[in-house]
Amino acid sequence: MLIGSRRTLNFILIALSISKLLNVTANPGAAAARFQNNIRQRTPRTRPAAIPSSSYDVATRLRGGSVTPSVPEVKAFMDAVDLFGTAVFAFSGAVTAGQKGMDLLGMIVIATITAVGGGTMRDFLLDSGTVFWIRVPIYFKICLVTAITTYLIWPILERRMSWNASSKLVCGADAFGLGAFAVLGTQKGSEFGLAPLMWVVTGTVSSTFGGITRDVLCLQAPRVMYPTKSMYATAPMIGSIIYTTLINKFDTSVEIASWVCFTVTFLSRVYFFNSDVRLPHWDIPSWSQPQEKIHILRFLSRLFSFNKKVAVSKNEPTKPPSETITYENEEMVQAEGVAMNM
Repeated sequence: MLIGSRRTLNFILIALSISKLLNVTANPGAAAARFQNNIRQRTPRTRPAAIPSSSYDVATRLRGGSVTPSVPEVKAFMDAVDLFGTAVFAFSGAVTAGQKGMDLLGMIVIATITAVGGGTMRDFLLDSGTVFWIRVPIYFKICLVTAITTYLIWPILERRMSWNASSKLVCGADAFGLGAFAVLGTQKGSEFGLAPLMWVVTGTVSSTFGGITRDVLCLQAPRVMYPTKSMYATAPMIGSIIYTTLINKFDTSVEIASWVCFTVTFLSRVYFFNSDVRLPHWDIPSWSQPQEKIHILRFLSRLFSFNKKVAVSKNEPTKPPSETITYENEEMVQAEGVAMNM
């Protein structure tokens, strides 16, 4: 009797389960709604994240982090200067690529790398997921339009109006963008909870690594590493140090620290552009000779050649002194050959 009652109970439970399954299959929307209601009852309500109102908000949040100044005027200014600096950096890369003989595609590639290379390297180092310019295509659009416009218009301006890519106007525009990159890069380090020293690193990398990559791809010495030109990386480094000090030591607001960092970076870059001040370095004569071949050509010539002196047989007639081949002359010929092949 007990066994029969258990069998009956099991049969009733199986029938109920089948009926519920049929109801879910017949009306899946109602079942899903009941499931969501159960989840809402068990899960405490949280305030949803604010949706950015424009692409500028998304751009600033991804490049600079969520600690962007909350004051509308400061935020709007940083947004505008960020995009303006992207265009200026892209212009610099496009001009450098065009002067090296690259075609339109090469100019677009170098312009994009120059403009977003610093932020890309920073995001890779921080492992922050997809890099900002992939999420927000407005940066790539700016690089694309700037490179094509430079390809079409800059030769005319350079020929007819004698404009120069290293003029004071271009330097001022570059310093403007450099200040914004320093602020936003430093804020990215603070957002990830890094040590204060790493704030300076992220700010400097965001501001300068695109230019370093541009110079390496264009086979020229990176300007931020050599004392042959005006100091470049020092300006955003000083701005990042001041921002970090104001936030950590003086408990300054983000708005004030951002303004001070931007202003110091901008003024420092303008000052260094017209100054002969250089960072400490060894006094090597080749660094003070602009007409000398680039050092990378000598490195390549040594890498792909054997360090041999040309041996002259005793039976062969001796060449005149002007035609005697020495190791130094051979190295210069090989370097020029490498440069011609490039």
